[in-house]
Amino acid sequence: MAYSQSFSKDELKKYSGQGNKTDQERAVELSQEYPLNDQYELVLSSIKEYPGQSKIELYNKIYNWIIGLSSDSKSAIQVADTTKWIIQTRCNIQEIAKRTMGDNRYKVNIRPLLTFDFKDGKIRFTYTLQSYSVLKKTDTDEAILFGGGIAFTDGGKDKDNQVWPISDCYPYSKSPSHPKVTSSRALINSVAAYKILVDRVDGILNKTVSNSDW
Repeated sequence: MAYSQSFSKDELKKYSGQGNKTDQERAVELSQEYPLNDQYELVLSSIKEYPGQSKIELYNKIYNWIIGLSSDSKSAIQVADTTKWIIQTRCNIQEIAKRTMGDNRYKVNIRPLLTFDFKDGKIRFTYTLQSYSVLKKTDTDEAILFGGGIAFTDGGKDKDNQVWPISDCYPYSKSPSHPKVTSSRALINSVAAYKILVDRVDGILNKTVSNSDW
């Protein structure tokens, strides 16, 4: 089970750093800036300081934030360890990219692993992504737009649900197994989502929590 985060198109565009570059041009830049690790994972990390806040305070803020966004609080957090001061959870991000034209249609979701490590006055946030979760539709499907998202009617059937390892996708793979355009957009928005989450975490940790104890 994962908790969910949603991002608007405007947010993703703002954090994409794309400018006038094509999807493939920006994706190549990102692959050079963020190479995959030895396990073929995309790992992005940031360390920020919060002077005057103990690791207990920082830990509780993140824990409560995740629980508050989860439909099932018991399974939302995979690891919550106050001896090692670490929290791990999976974040469910829907429609990070999609292709709605042509013979095949794709909707790309991601479930990055989020890891929070705590010290007094400091936190390390790590975002790990191994693959894209892809719903592939046939060209006979009918598509209807709902609030900027895409849903498919019963007129078509799912062709299959696929897992696309990032290492098999453009631009990390020299001989990609999956469409370049969709893979490029998925990488751009996956990195943008990380940057948005960094700012959201920062906002949570900078909030003042009132204490009702007398």
